[in-house]
Amino acid sequence: MKKTHIHKFHTEDLTIRASAIINTDFVREIQNIHQSHPIATIAMGRAITGALLMASGLAEKQQIHIRFQGDGPLGILSADSSFESEARVFCGNPQLDLPALNKKLPVGQAIGNGILTITRFHEFHKHPQISLVEIQTGEIAEDLTYYFQQSHQIPSIVALSVSLSKTGEVQAAGGVILELLPGAPSALIDTLEFKAKTGRPLSELIMGGATPLDLLKEYSHSLKIKENLHPYEVKYHCPCSLERVDRTLKLLGKAALAELILKGGPCEVKCHFCGRTYSVALESLRHLHDELTTH
Repeated sequence: MKKTHIHKFHTEDLTIRASAIINTDFVREIQNIHQSHPIATIAMGRAITGALLMASGLAEKQQIHIRFQGDGPLGILSADSSFESEARVFCGNPQLDLPALNKKLPVGQAIGNGILTITRFHEFHKHPQISLVEIQTGEIAEDLTYYFQQSHQIPSIVALSVSLSKTGEVQAAGGVILELLPGAPSALIDTLEFKAKTGRPLSELIMGGATPLDLLKEYSHSLKIKENLHPYEVKYHCPCSLERVDRTLKLLGKAALAELILKGGPCEVKCHFCGRTYSVALESLRHLHDELTTH
């Protein structure tokens, strides 16, 4: 798989900072990990692309967690990314099938109405920073734009795209986020929104061989753009482990552990993010139950 990097930019007039990515191979990897059907592939691809771009604007060792909790049939949609471009994603129903509406898969309908939660983590902060906003459309890019405005009062443009072939395989994926910097004229966001509405679709640009810089030029008011190095390669990373599984099982409580023990065999636990399966031996289950009993 070709290496993927986030590209960060700012305009020479210091009115906009931006990040862009073309991550087609990475979203293909996600589709393979989750064996996802088309609508879930698009939703997860958009969400993890947004998480990667947002995390690139943080600082070292910081992480961001995006969670769409809607009432649609897709279930919970969750994406994590670190500043170092380690990311993971899952949804509650990756094999969901819905008919197309106006030749487009209805991602918003699949997610439904509900709450979007954005959580920022920092290793030196005791408590994470949590922001909640109502899901606006469920199309993800519009919801992240709304989050920037409501939670940070930052006028922004968010564009995310995942294009599939007729057989449901990922053909192109990528995204761009532009944020107005402090001191930028407020009317500039109107110019950016007009360019976003009247410009070529992001999917068309990516399938046409555009670079991340090309994507930004399509959205920016200025062609005088400086690129800032973001050296980290994008990687699918899940920190799950047998120790984490043990901690999760203990959270179930003594009664639930007793039920598992009475089944008389090992307990199989599957990670929703990466698909890895852990087998917890009967003796380990007994040990976890005993630990809860003695505390």
